[in-house]
Amino acid sequence: MSCRNSLPHAEFLKDLTNFQSLGSLILPFPPDSKLGDNWEEHYPEHLPSNDICLHNAHVVLWRLLCLGWVRTFARRHLRNRDELHVRVYLLPADVGGKYIERNSHDWDHVKKLMAYIDSSKEAWEGTQDSHRNNPPSIRSRPSNRDSLFYLFNSLPSPAPSSNVSCTFSSFAIDSLLDRSMGLPGLETGLYAYQRRSAAMMIRREAEPIRALDPRLEEIECPTGGLSFYDQTTGIMFRQPRHYDEAKGGLLSETMGLGKTLICLAAILATKGHWPQIPPEYSLNQHRIRTKVGSLMQMAATAANRDRIPWRSYLQLMSSGVEDLASCRRVLEQNVPTYTIPAPEGRRSRRPTTVLPDKTIRLCSTTLVIVPRNLLSHWRSEIAKHIEKEALKILDLDSNESVTPAAEDLLLYDIIIMSKNRLVEEMSLETNLQNACSCLDTGCCRCSAKFGYNSPLKDLHFLRIIVDEGHDFSTFGRKNSAVAALANIRVERRWIVSGTPSSGLLGVEASTATIETLGGLDGNDSRLIQAILESRRSSGLAIETNASIRRSILQQERKDLEKLGSIAVDFLNLKPWSNTKGNDAASWKQYIMPAEDGQRKPKSLAGVLEGLVVRHRVDDIEKEIKLPPLHNRTVYLEPTWHDKLSLNLFILNLAVNAVTSERIDQDYMFNSKNRVSLNQLITNLRYSGFYWTGFTKEEIAKSIDVSRKYLDSKMKSGESEESSGNLRKGDYDLLQRAIRIGETVLASPSWIAFSAAHELGLYVDDFPENARKAWSLSEDEPSALLIMGAPQLSKAQYYVDTHLYAPDPGSGLAALGDSTMEKLWQSVQPKPSESAKTIDYNSDEGSLVLLQRSPQKAKNILISTSIQKPVVMGKRTISRTKSTISPQKSTKRSTSNLKSQVSTKSAPPTEEQTQTSKPPPLKSAMKSSASKQPIDPIERSSILSKTRLSGTASAKLSYLLDRVVSLHDSEKIIIFYEGDNIAFYIAQTLEVLGVRFLIYTGSLSAARKSAYIATFNATETFRILLMDVRQAAHGLHIAAASRVFFVNPVWQPTVEAQAIKRAHRIGQTKPVYVETLVLKGTLEDQMLQRRKNMSAQEHHKAEKSLLDDDVMEQLIKDADFIPFGEEEMQDVRRQMAPLKVPQRLFGRVSVGLEGEDPDRDLVFPEGVKEKKRKRADG
Repeated sequence: MSCRNSLPHAEFLKDLTNFQSLGSLILPFPPDSKLGDNWEEHYPEHLPSNDICLHNAHVVLWRLLCLGWVRTFARRHLRNRDELHVRVYLLPADVGGKYIERNSHDWDHVKKLMAYIDSSKEAWEGTQDSHRNNPPSIRSRPSNRDSLFYLFNSLPSPAPSSNVSCTFSSFAIDSLLDRSMGLPGLETGLYAYQRRSAAMMIRREAEPIRALDPRLEEIECPTGGLSFYDQTTGIMFRQPRHYDEAKGGLLSETMGLGKTLICLAAILATKGHWPQIPPEYSLNQHRIRTKVGSLMQMAATAANRDRIPWRSYLQLMSSGVEDLASCRRVLEQNVPTYTIPAPEGRRSRRPTTVLPDKTIRLCSTTLVIVPRNLLSHWRSEIAKHIEKEALKILDLDSNESVTPAAEDLLLYDIIIMSKNRLVEEMSLETNLQNACSCLDTGCCRCSAKFGYNSPLKDLHFLRIIVDEGHDFSTFGRKNSAVAALANIRVERRWIVSGTPSSGLLGVEASTATIETLGGLDGNDSRLIQAILESRRSSGLAIETNASIRRSILQQERKDLEKLGSIAVDFLNLKPWSNTKGNDAASWKQYIMPAEDGQRKPKSLAGVLEGLVVRHRVDDIEKEIKLPPLHNRTVYLEPTWHDKLSLNLFILNLAVNAVTSERIDQDYMFNSKNRVSLNQLITNLRYSGFYWTGFTKEEIAKSIDVSRKYLDSKMKSGESEESSGNLRKGDYDLLQRAIRIGETVLASPSWIAFSAAHELGLYVDDFPENARKAWSLSEDEPSALLIMGAPQLSKAQYYVDTHLYAPDPGSGLAALGDSTMEKLWQSVQPKPSESAKTIDYNSDEGSLVLLQRSPQKAKNILISTSIQKPVVMGKRTISRTKSTISPQKSTKRSTSNLKSQVSTKSAPPTEEQTQTSKPPPLKSAMKSSASKQPIDPIERSSILSKTRLSGTASAKLSYLLDRVVSLHDSEKIIIFYEGDNIAFYIAQTLEVLGVRFLIYTGSLSAARKSAYIATFNATETFRILLMDVRQAAHGLHIAAASRVFFVNPVWQPTVEAQAIKRAHRIGQTKPVYVETLVLKGTLEDQMLQRRKNMSAQEHHKAEKSLLDDDVMEQLIKDADFIPFGEEEMQDVRRQMAPLKVPQRLFGRVSVGLEGEDPDRDLVFPEGVKEKKRKRADG
């Protein structure tokens, strides 16, 4: 029986107006059909069964006709008489639901039918050639190949309107947009883009836009009008479905453009605004008084019920004569509340405790959650931009501070706390609720039985702002921070991050890494547009290399997972956060790219536009202009010791490649050795600055392995000319490796540096009687004394604390003997419990990666090259005292200086002191054109001529020259990779009397805050050494105008974010960036390769340069760096000389034993360390 005749309510189905015109189909004309040129309705029986297999559209259409979902009208095609022209009408999902049951599975047939539908008007009228096919016309569909990077950077700039229904919100928006109105309490003028961003935040909070369901696309019907089609499920609607955008979103203005100030402006403009009672709890919320209230009480209740922001009004009126304290008190006692009914208990025969309803108070407070290292930044921004009494702020960072009661929290405009404190606050309660049976943790009543109940859970906050909130995104699971936030009721939610994920990065950051000759003005629009267009393609095209496509797809999936976590878990954005059975929408299904890279661009673009508040670069550059940015690469000639270090790594790889014959797991480049190889390459990059990780025993063993391997091949008849297993050139490669190893072992200075793990400093005119005592390398025949920085500092300290003794150098030799004896004792090798080593397998004749005990392992060179370097220091703050200028008055008197003489040495006698009154001292780092200080050391003394002439590292010598010439006038950031590099630099700076701070990942949050605050606010520390991995987000270091990268950074985004720490709003000087590169080395090749890589290739190799095929091959083919004959013979040619040799004694700027190096630190108010026993961070 025909489905058409069996369906109920035939009258409804006969009304064609209930159907939506879909488009036309062209089918084979049935041989027995009597259809002519007039339209006739087409029924299922008109499709002959023997023709169904001839055209897939027959199958789909037949099924839909049987279901009664479509009606069709057909005639013979006017141009091609062998074809059937069919018009298709579809019954939308939102029409006739009570007549026809819809099965979601059957919508797949509609989806398949759409592939054959031609929706053009020409096809509908039959005037188009039959072979043409126009798919459904979808409005404003962007390219599905546009990259996430391009979509993010192409979002329209905010254009807020004050046309909102809430009068108070409208006024707040106007106060931001209208400069003439002004914003009470704000001391700093806002840029126009900052005003727009803050106003847009309030606009989205007050009245979220009702946007079309992002799953739907508008389709133009051939007869006019629109349908709304979900191309993922095939469902089509006649009427659009809308969802409110989130009351909040992502504030993603680019790095350095004042996101904190924008947030503060939004908070100030909405001071005293109240959140709305959630709709599910809004009924029957009017409280009934037990007795008639006073007129003031009723007025206060009415004011709060109507959400009047009385706090700001009272503040404006406070300048008057009338006392408003009683009025304020009554208003605070009558804040709006709502009640959450207690959950129904389980039926049980046992007695059960009836839980009370929970009363929640509305609160006009903004919660600010920040990483601990940014707490001081928020405090300083508040102090800088907000008038003292404009906002009442509670700082809850300290773990010792007790969270005030809920009624006390109501009094604050801002509550600021770290993410750690928030998690601890909620986890304390969670730990006490181990027996909690409540289904909804947000409505838990059990905590009172177990002790602590966080007051934060008794309030409904106006707003929460999570700074650098990208860390809260963990798609598919909830981390502790997300779980903690789930316990807090809040109306408006914002995440502040210029880089919500690695793919969502501002295009302007890419310009920071471009090398410039004349300087970049910070907003070069043509360059930015060129970069944007070059990265428009997602790189997922078919012609893209398969491995690159996989890498890009994997990265984009990670980026979108993070964005989805923010949208679903934090912002509760509909429809993505809908529950099952309530029109649930799958983020993965609609937003995530498919395996072929295809995604729904309209959905993604719409979601981004509804979430992100961000200005396009070309709009910002019309309003502000940052100082010029000069970025250049400095190519340096490697020193003798630079070449030795780099050649040892190449020797390491060469010996392994030849002896393993580049096969199986013995070969370092085998995929199973990737972790070890990555560490080796990391160490190789560190060696571009300096490296002491190899031992002479390992080198000797490596030489022995090479010789045995060659001997074994020679015995088997495989000479350098023969073929066989020995590749062409491998014989010569091993011979060169052997010669390199022998050269290293013949260098007394290298052996000394390696054994002591010291970076060599070269000193001229050291007192002759003490030279041998202090020398690291006694066997090195040279007039230069080779020392380590710690030993040189100790010699400096001794002499400078004896300046007014008859002979300041007396006892220096004895001190040197004891110092060096302790050094050599301290570096004696200690057997480790286990070691991952490389062994020589005599049976196989190759280097094999083995896990052996130290007693059985035959260590060779590769064993240390795959291990993380031992950090040679811990102290992250200079002990050096500030030097004294003779032009300024000083508190450091002669008696003070004399009292600081070490008790270990013989103090000067009273007679010597009376006859040797010291003049005012000045740092040797400074010069005075007007008046030169009297030298505390006699010119005839050799101590006045002792100079630091150079170092074993070309990069260190260059940095010292630049620091000496610049640090008096400019503050400097030195970015490094690897803590040993930082400590080597710091030790030498201390020798020169230059104070420094080292910002490393091991610092406590309190010390990180103190270091940034001190560097920005004081003149005491003018050098900041910073791990480049710590410079990614949120730090404001605009006090620095000179930036150095010790090594080239492989990831351009990491380098760009580091540069933007200094090149940002607040910077008043041009910023000069210098990247140090050893000429002709592997890092030189790495930098050149990085410059030539496409965005897709960078995506693929983001985590490791070994993921780039070209770079991996460059490492495999790396050649030894040649030595000059003069370098091997002349010690002076083995160092990198300083342009200006630096005086060592009489600087009077060394640190003193026992002094607290933290005394000059600025710990922001409220920031303390749990333990500050020592100043080493």
